[in-house]
Amino acid sequence: MFYEKIDILGFSLYEMCLLFIVWSFIGWAIEVCAHALKMGEYSNRGFLSMPICPIYGFGVLIITILLHPFMDIPILMFICSSLICTAFELFVGVTMKMIFHNVWWDYSDEHFNFKGYICLKTSILWGMGCLIVEYCAEPQIEWLVDSIPTTAGTVFIGVMGVLIIIDCSNSVAAVYKLNLRLKEISEISEKMYNSSQKLGKALADTALTAVDKGSEAAAAIYVKRMEGEEKAAELRNDIKENITDMKDETVEKLRARYDALVAFSDKNVERMIKAFPSMHSVKYRKEFENIRAKLRERASERKDRA
Repeated sequence: MFYEKIDILGFSLYEMCLLFIVWSFIGWAIEVCAHALKMGEYSNRGFLSMPICPIYGFGVLIITILLHPFMDIPILMFICSSLICTAFELFVGVTMKMIFHNVWWDYSDEHFNFKGYICLKTSILWGMGCLIVEYCAEPQIEWLVDSIPTTAGTVFIGVMGVLIIIDCSNSVAAVYKLNLRLKEISEISEKMYNSSQKLGKALADTALTAVDKGSEAAAAIYVKRMEGEEKAAELRNDIKENITDMKDETVEKLRARYDALVAFSDKNVERMIKAFPSMHSVKYRKEFENIRAKLRERASERKDRA
């Protein structure tokens, strides 16, 4: 078939598609196991809902294709794979931040990091991982791929391709909706703050007016005590009316909408926030953390009930 004849540095398009899918799954499995050992719980790691992490599939493909001629020089393989994987991680991190306006991972707490996107520790791990992949695992995976009948492999690639496109579309839509939600939460917070400022100013103005009127009443109390008491009663009523007017239905509706947005449940968003513990919004970081806190509270309640 035509895709078997398309050759890129010794690999057919058919082989690359199968290797991409297999290594994307293996990368996802490694992420899940590492997280489970560290946190003691399961988490579906990755941008997609499917059990694959495409960044691993692309990474292994790039290393396998570009560095295959240097398989006889392990130290060169280590250095080059570390540099290539680190550059790829930087590219993906910057690109995802530009597209989605979110930071997905953050190495800021690690030594020798670059703007939180990459760090020396992870670069070394990339290099070590690539040596294991290329010298131990890759030959077995290639044997597995070659043993799959071409027709079955083609159907598998087609089905997985459609599922990945659908999953990717759903994930992108979920992030887009999350950003709109964060924007609305921020706007509501600003409106509530402005309402609070107006209420505070109104109370302050009323209090100053009360002092002025109180002084006048005190000066006149010796002349007409009853009239002073009537003015004081009117003043108290004015203050109550001002407070009631400012604390109206608009503020209550804003608060209700704010709480509803923070508490809104979306499985895709919940999964992503759980999968990327360092994830945060570039523009709406405070609002993002409020949503994360609500999700943790909800998870804790579920755990207590179980």
